[in-house]
Amino acid sequence: MKRKLFYLLERLQIKRSERIAISLLMVLTVIMTFAYANTDLFIPEPEFDYSVSDSIFAAKSAQLASEREMILERYRPVDDVQLAGTSLIDVKIDTIPPDSTKQSTNEVSNSLININTASAEKLQELPGIGPAYSTRIIEWRNKNGQFFSKEQLLEIKGIGEKRLEAIKPLITL
Repeated sequence: MKRKLFYLLERLQIKRSERIAISLLMVLTVIMTFAYANTDLFIPEPEFDYSVSDSIFAAKSAQLASEREMILERYRPVDDVQLAGTSLIDVKIDTIPPDSTKQSTNEVSNSLININTASAEKLQELPGIGPAYSTRIIEWRNKNGQFFSKEQLLEIKGIGEKRLEAIKPLITL
């Protein structure tokens, strides 16, 4: 084996200094490979207690969850107000839920509310119309003049087809 290696080196024409350099690089490569594969022998890994960081994470997660619930609670609709076909974002708390102690719709239909002359308090007698909607109706009336059709109420922010259908038999022009 020694002889074959010698003839190989002779045929490749490798000088003695080059052989020494290659041998040193190979030895260094073997040592570095061993060191990299067994890092625990040279550099011990520090022991880290993850329970502390886990408890901090759990506390922060619980705090964020409670803050999220508080924020979402503001946007949940009132239990009494059920507006079909609207999303949670569209539901405003400025409406007044229908009250069973007020006049029935038959009694209200006998006294129709003129939306061109009614005051804010009178407009609030309509089902689903609260202080904010009555203010918007009066502002629209002051800006644009009288209503010429009941469908013009759709131009007011927050009054849609369903709300208009509910109050249409109770209003006049």
